[in-house]
Amino acid sequence: MEENITIYISESNKGEEQIIINKQYKFNFSHSRKDNSRVYKCTEYKKNNKCKSFIILNNEKEILKYESLHNHPGNEYSVSLSVMKHKIKDEINKHSNPFDIKRKRLYNEISKEMGFIYPCPEYISVKTLILRSINKKLPSNVTTFNEIPNESEYYKTERNEDFMIFKNSDLVIFQSPFQAKLFKKYNNDIFVDGTFYIAPKFSQQVFITRTYVKELNSFYTTSYAILRNKKQKTYKMLFNKLKQNSNNNIITEPKNKLKKNELCRNEVNDDEKIFNYYKGISNLPFINPEYIMDIFSLIKTKSIEKNSCQFLKFLEYFYETYLIGYDMKSWNYYNNIEHITNNASESLNNSLNKLFPMKPNFYELINKLKEQEHLSYYDYQMKIKGIWRMKKKIKTKTDEINILIEKFKNKEAKLIIIKYDRSDLTKLWFECLTNLNNIL
Repeated sequence: MEENITIYISESNKGEEQIIINKQYKFNFSHSRKDNSRVYKCTEYKKNNKCKSFIILNNEKEILKYESLHNHPGNEYSVSLSVMKHKIKDEINKHSNPFDIKRKRLYNEISKEMGFIYPCPEYISVKTLILRSINKKLPSNVTTFNEIPNESEYYKTERNEDFMIFKNSDLVIFQSPFQAKLFKKYNNDIFVDGTFYIAPKFSQQVFITRTYVKELNSFYTTSYAILRNKKQKTYKMLFNKLKQNSNNNIITEPKNKLKKNELCRNEVNDDEKIFNYYKGISNLPFINPEYIMDIFSLIKTKSIEKNSCQFLKFLEYFYETYLIGYDMKSWNYYNNIEHITNNASESLNNSLNKLFPMKPNFYELINKLKEQEHLSYYDYQMKIKGIWRMKKKIKTKTDEINILIEKFKNKEAKLIIIKYDRSDLTKLWFECLTNLNNIL
């Protein structure tokens, strides 16, 4: 038997024990003998070479016999590939959360470890194996709302707190105790928005609530929800459950943003006046709500005169959805222009969209939402303790809007004193709307 034999215990592609000798030859398990020793044959035994080499090990993996009858050269690269595959599987199995595994980083760590002993295979040669091994550890994908489990290890935050607070056939809500605390404490403004892009295929929307912590000059997410539909009763259920979870008797209406509509794209792009009316409709949340219906009627009359059929359809949609369907308080900022909703919500949506190049599965989404929740928690703790500096408040479009609205409030007060009629006040606020178009 050869002297100075080095032995390494690895694993075959089928997950069975494999012995590697002198970093050059691989042996797969063949059979056990009566004395419980184990016989391993060269992996070339069943190939064209019909190699007759074998090795016998006892229970302590000590070599009892080694017949080095190889009729083929050793292959360090093939051996190193097997070793790397074994190490990759082993490291992946150690991870409690497969979503946290960074594939390239895992490869780099193992290749660095192996580089001193074996010639290291390239990443492309093991990329598929890494992905396949990770997928084996993932929970079964959820394909319908009914398949969403009531309990799961993924429903815990990184601080081991409950994350999922409610589930029915139309809705599943995620809110950590930290988020519930913010939802209750900072409810002067509740910003809401929904995104379709990161919603799992079986759902229509991921709905997000946010709040503004004034003393830290920062926005924080206060809940996530996956919605199967966009029915009014689903949204009502969502907010009722959020209020219950935070023991919050919220009076403030959540701030909806006015959605853009595709009904009138061509007319808006082709006609400057219609374009300005369209922008004016988008800026209605900032003006005195007492004159919104008057201004809407004024815009509609001017659009009828221009025979703008598509834009008139949009106005009808806007009327039914926002002037009739919603309480105006839910989207009007006239008395509390602290922020512009698009900035508060869309910045988060954009960052979430970048996390997923394609629609995520259910557990992948939940894992990322938990990561975002923990980052938010850490940010809040660092700022509230004074460890991190707060962002300096700089002049924003919100400040410009505030200045403009205050200016027109003063004008309105003067007109009321000298007893101008309602049509003059409507024209005043229509002028304000035109000025807003130049800011936004």
